[in-house]
Amino acid sequence: MSTAFASIVSAVIAKLSEAPAVCDVIYRARGDVGMVPEQAARAINVQFERAIADRAGIAGAPVDWNSTISVECFARGLAETGDVAVDPLLEAVYGRLAQDPTLGGLIGDLVAVGIEADNTTQGTKTGWVRITYVADHRTNNSNLN
Repeated sequence: MSTAFASIVSAVIAKLSEAPAVCDVIYRARGDVGMVPEQAARAINVQFERAIADRAGIAGAPVDWNSTISVECFARGLAETGDVAVDPLLEAVYGRLAQDPTLGGLIGDLVAVGIEADNTTQGTKTGWVRITYVADHRTNNSNLN
């Protein structure tokens, strides 16, 4: 059995992979999405970042969590600037996850709380965007499931 945190990452990847997948290359917890193979023009990386428990509960009660999940979008091209190359992928990821913010009932809510971006212009133009999500969910007090 997986922890709730690993299950949330799996659910996000599954949602982004549903036909038609938002991207052909979807990684899980890849340390450096910028190291995407040259043959891949677009890629996504999904990973668990951290979780903060709500300590207002009664001893022995379920634990409510705010877990941070990041979805990194990477795209490169020759004709467009990096920000323009990655923009359709950003839109596709955001739209797909907004369609089902409970991830099929696995969590209470999935909310985008920030977007960061970076671009390069050397050689191929590359764009990178990280969408930070907070997943509200609950686990038992005796385990992380």
